Amino acid sequence: MRRNGARIGAALAASAMLAAGLGVAASPASAAGSAPSGLSFYTADFGTEVAHVDAPTGECAPLPATAAGHVGWSGFSDVVLYGTADCTGYATSTGTLRTYEAGKYLSYRAF
Repeated sequence: MRRNGARIGAALAASAMLAAGLGVAASPASAAGSAPSGLSFYTADFGTEVAHVDAPTGECAPLPATAAGHVGWSGFSDVVLYGTADCTGYATSTGTLRTYEAGKYLSYRAF
């Protein structure tokens, strides 16, 4: 009987902790601070942000030389990278989350 009571108590405690955790996860972004937005370029291993774009324009832009990855936080569906400085030649569609060798690409378009 004690064993069953202990199991029930443990289950109730786990349920309470889960419910509390879900409540925090479901809280509005303003309560937890502002969530990232736009498009961010980072150095290797996403160590340092080297550039940030608030909204996509689709225009050709230079890719920072030290950029080795990007995250499209919001407002983006694709980032196209080019090995040339003027967004010509072979286009590499990378989506919104990608890593690559720094210096391999010279320009990009974000949509």
